[in-house]
Amino acid sequence: MADYLTADTQLPPYLAFPRFLLELNISETAKLLYMVLLDRARLSRQNEGWTDESGHVFLFFTVRELAAVLHRSEMTVKTALNALSAHDLIFRQRQGAGSPNRIYVKVPAQTDRNLSVGGKENCPMDGKKAVSPGARKLSPNKKENKNNEKMKQESKAAYGRYENVLLTNDEKFALQTDFPDWQERIEKLSGYMKSSGKCYRDHAATIRLWAAKEQPAAVKRSYTCKEGESL
Repeated sequence: MADYLTADTQLPPYLAFPRFLLELNISETAKLLYMVLLDRARLSRQNEGWTDESGHVFLFFTVRELAAVLHRSEMTVKTALNALSAHDLIFRQRQGAGSPNRIYVKVPAQTDRNLSVGGKENCPMDGKKAVSPGARKLSPNKKENKNNEKMKQESKAAYGRYENVLLTNDEKFALQTDFPDWQERIEKLSGYMKSSGKCYRDHAATIRLWAAKEQPAAVKRSYTCKEGESL
């Protein structure tokens, strides 16, 4: 049973969600995974024996344990871990055969609301809002289209082994409905873009285009006959 929140309500255990995660173009699973690792690192920091010779806090968390905590498959967890490593939010140090990796949780150097994850400052000059040179050259319609395109991209989540296939929830649901092997098709596109360096404007449309090309060509029937063969 649930009750209304009051000033005296004791809050249940919860995970902290860092604001900078909102700016990252990674999957929701990767964001949730970072929250779990950050919470475990917080506990490690409060106990002795969980810092290395440099004073860096580390923790142990196997892929199987993370999969159980997140209620995700081990492959999904591995993909999320790779995404966090690619964004320099964790570092995994091997400990030898049969031993789990040390996991170091990292945080951006600057987390102020006026700074991006990469630490690029956006400081207005003389009280005026800073405008990039590219934005000055664009007409209002072009700027609006560019902003709409950016918002559309940010609303997509990243899928695939290399976290480079971008899909909205509706696009993902449609692929699940139309293709029983939708996960394999996403992985195929992810691997191809990673190996070839190619980029596509619409990843859902690309998957469908590839699927259409896999259909066998229609057999062309010939209704001509040689002399003497007609009825």
